[in-house]
This record gives sequence, structure tokens and C-alpha cells, in this order.
Amino acid sequence: MKGGIYPDFHIPTEIFIKQDLIADIGNIISQYGQKFVLITTSSDFEQFSDVIETIASISTQHGIGCIIYDEIPENPDTEYIDSAVYFTKKSNCDIIVGFGGIESINSAKAVSLLTNNNLFCKDLFDVDEVNKPIPLITIPTQPIFGFEILPLFFITEIRNFTKNVYSNRYLFPKTTIIDPKISTILDDETTANSGISSLSIATESVISNKSNDLINTYALKSIDLIFKNLLNAYRDPKDPAPRHQLAVASIMSGFAFSITGLSISLSLSLALSSRIEIPIARLMGLILPHVMEYNLTVSSGKYVQMSKVMDENIKDITVIEAAIKAVEGVRKLEIDVEIPQRLSQFDFPKTELTRVAEIAFRYPFIENAPRPLSRDEIETILIAAY
Repeated sequence: MKGGIYPDFHIPTEIFIKQDLIADIGNIISQYGQKFVLITTSSDFEQFSDVIETIASISTQHGIGCIIYDEIPENPDTEYIDSAVYFTKKSNCDIIVGFGGIESINSAKAVSLLTNNNLFCKDLFDVDEVNKPIPLITIPTQPIFGFEILPLFFITEIRNFTKNVYSNRYLFPKTTIIDPKISTILDDETTANSGISSLSIATESVISNKSNDLINTYALKSIDLIFKNLLNAYRDPKDPAPRHQLAVASIMSGFAFSITGLSISLSLSLALSSRIEIPIARLMGLILPHVMEYNLTVSSGKYVQMSKVMDENIKDITVIEAAIKAVEGVRKLEIDVEIPQRLSQFDFPKTELTRVAEIAFRYPFIENAPRPLSRDEIETILIAAY
């Protein structure tokens, strides 16, 4: 934007959140085209095959062509994206639908952009100008910490086997369709990971140097919804009511993150996942309390706001004591839903932490931190988490 002036809030994506929304999917998709390729990882296809078949059937009834592409692995790299793009170009589709978890949605974003560009996926990270993508619709099967609506994705780069991040405002989905009932088949671990990763994005959005009153409201409300609903969803997986609230919380985290751009926990988790096969959302939960501790003294007033929405008792105590309550509240919730608290719980050598810090330092998600971060300070957080 001219002059470097950016809006305090801008989300062009239409968002639908309703139980049994899949039944109306034909009416929604038909607004954007007549033939779509549904992008999903092989693992998401296996787990949600019944839902995918329903989407295909309803779309056909509305005269919309549907082709399913499920040849993307659980941890895709740029070459797998190129193969998917070759397929979508040959199909002459006019819509890309991303269905599944974070890897499926990330892949669909990349495919939607590259289908309308003569580039390999690895080249995206080296060019400034691209054509607009073909219309993208995202259908997350669980909360994915705001990436349902965010105009960015991360993917493993085949040349260095690290997660690379690509951001472009063209990548805002046209529509996000969220049916909380889909997530009732998720296992407990995935439910916990999805809620805590949204919490991670929300808490760091509150303390970002780019936060404002509007964004702060969304981030704090996301924290509130997660604390009120995650444990219930974890204990009663078949109840869609708390899952609806967690889906809303994830979207609100995305609203906040689209402006604040801060997530040290995401940067560290992307770097760690380049060296160890642990879901990024799970790593974000593990790292979160340590990131909060690092920023506590410079953001104590904002931590007090978090303590209040967590329903912590902060009466008649100092600001620092009240701020510590926020960190303690996060740790308690994570322990209740069995999020690991230490990297040493995994088969991960401590000698790798320096390399992880070097990778994490390159990501843009640390730029708006309230307390400056160097490579050494990032490594200090990792050591504390070990």
C-alpha cells in the first residue's frame, strides 16, 4: 500500500460457521465457479472420506464438477505442491477447495496461487510479482489457529528441508466454511493441539507492538472462549457445542494475527518441526508458556488483561503477581489437556537447539515482539523449554 499505510483491520473473506453447514455447500461453492479440485492430504482423506464424499455428492447435485486430489502426504514439500498444480492446470478447474487440517489448507493456498502462475513452488519465495490466484475456499476440519482465513502458508522447501513461509494478500480465501460437527471425530490429542495453538496466537497478539484496541478485543475474546470450551471439547468429543466456540476462537485469533503478525511460538515450532516430526500445533502449545515467561516483565499490564478473561483471582495482588497468573493459567489448561511441557520429553537432542534458533530467527513472526529477540535470546527460550 502507498506510503506504507496499512488498515487497522481488513478481512475480505466470507465466513460461514454453522453445524451441518456441509448440507448447504453446493449453494456456497456455486457462487464462485462450476468446477473445483478439492485438495487434501492422504491422511485427511482417509479420516474424513465420508465427509468428502458428501461434499462431492452435494456439489454434483448442484451441477458443480468436483475432482478430489488426495496425493499430498502428511508433511508435503514444494515438489508435491508442483505435482498438484500440474494436475489442477490439466483439470481446467475454476475453484480450489482446501479441506482438512493445516497441511491440507496450506497446500490448497499454494496450489490456488500457482495454478494461475507459471512458477514452481520453490520459486515463489524469490519473486515479488505474481498473478492473482484462482478462487480459494477453505473447509477446515478443526480449528487451525487462524490459518483458515490468513493470506499466508508454510511449506517444506525441498532444497533445504526447512519450513518456508509465503505471504501475499491475494491469498485471502474467498470463503471459509466451518461445520463444527466435522471435528467431533477427531482424537483427543488433535482437539487439544488445535485449541492450544489458537490460544498461542491469541496471547501473543495481545502483546504485539502492532496490537490495537480492536484487535485486542478479538484476541482476548478468543482466549476467553478457549478457556471456557477446550476442556469440555476434550472430555466430550461428540458434543459439537464447545467445538463451535473453539472454531470461533480460531477465527478470532486469525483476525488478530492478520494485523499483529506476532507469534514467537509459531516461529520456534516451524523451526523445530524442520528437525523433528511433531505436529506444529503441539509444539506451539509446548513453547507457549516459555514465550509468555520471556515477555512477562515488559507486558505485565496486558498479561493482567489475560488473567481476567481466564477467570484468575487477581484481587489484592501486585501487577506482576497478576501477570504470572496468566502464565500459570495457560500451564494448568495445557496440563489438563495433556500438552507436553518439555522438549526433553521427545527424542530430540539438545545440541540441535542452536540450529533451531538460527532457523526461527529468519521467520517474520518475531518482528513485532514487545521485547527484542536475537538468535541467542531465541535459543534461551528453547533451552528453558528443554
